[in-house]
Amino acid sequence: MSKKKLEVEVGVEAAVIGVVSSLKDYKLAWKINQVFKIELILDEDLVISMANNTNVIVSNYCYQTDFLKINLIRNKGMDQTKATYLVPELPQIDFFMLITGEEFFMDVEEAVSKLKELEGVSFVQLIDISKLKSKDNFIF
Repeated sequence: MSKKKLEVEVGVEAAVIGVVSSLKDYKLAWKINQVFKIELILDEDLVISMANNTNVIVSNYCYQTDFLKINLIRNKGMDQTKATYLVPELPQIDFFMLITGEEFFMDVEEAVSKLKELEGVSFVQLIDISKLKSKDNFIF
């Protein structure tokens, strides 16, 4: 009997913004709340299963309405033995801001420019998630 393999490509429908900052996660979340007039709150840490059979635990701040969800996720997490990255190919990025929903609350380019103006943020970039090898790590 021959076996058939089903391959499914799961897409992530989100705008992903990479942020380099020396700020602690709670301070960055507070500054983002002030600028965007939202309420990012600390949510449960995300436990993400990596391809090498390890789990990475990263902090997660979340704001959610009926039509919009914003997550501020730390890139550097901890597995059982050492520090590791949610997106290993971008180790220089400290945080990812994921914006998902039917309609973005504002133009993503405008969000990037507002984030660049925050004190304590040194670099902001819109990330093309389709070009990342570890794009599946954003599915949670």
